Amino acid sequence: MKKWIIGLAVLLIGAQTACAEENWADLNKKVTDLYGQRKITEAVPVAERALKLAEKNYGPNAPEVSLSLNNLALLYKSQDRLADAEMMYERALDIAEKVAGPDSPDLAVTLNNLALLRQAQGKNDEADRLYQRALSILEKAYGPNHVHVASALDQYAAFERKIGRGDRASQHEIRATQIRAALKS
Repeated sequence: MKKWIIGLAVLLIGAQTACAEENWADLNKKVTDLYGQRKITEAVPVAERALKLAEKNYGPNAPEVSLSLNNLALLYKSQDRLADAEMMYERALDIAEKVAGPDSPDLAVTLNNLALLRQAQGKNDEADRLYQRALSILEKAYGPNHVHVASALDQYAAFERKIGRGDRASQHEIRATQIRAALKS
């Protein structure tokens, strides 16, 4: 009888964990869907709940927390809540660096998002450094001729063009185009 009760308890705990994971995943999907529909105001409280759930279920330094922070920061930035977005992106980056390491390609999205925020704040030198770091990480991880590198070059080129460095932007765009052409052949 004791074994049966222990087995039932383990089963129930496992079911609760699976349910919690499903809830977090469902909330994140809802955030993504609402963001895609440009329903930012509706997405923010859902993203805030997803973050709280991730912290509760996975711990404060889990990858799920980093993803939730990144999503929430993106929403805050969309609402021009730049100081709030900054705190979220910096914490997301800190967690991702601890979990995956400082040279992990998993950092590239957060680095690019933080670079966009720095650009919106007029902190172009810092944005430039973040774009360069993301590009360097991707080149090391995937090689210089990978589609992720081409995407990073496009983002960096857009930044360069916005701050008046058209020649450098053109170089990035040409390289991105060459990478894509080489991948097609």
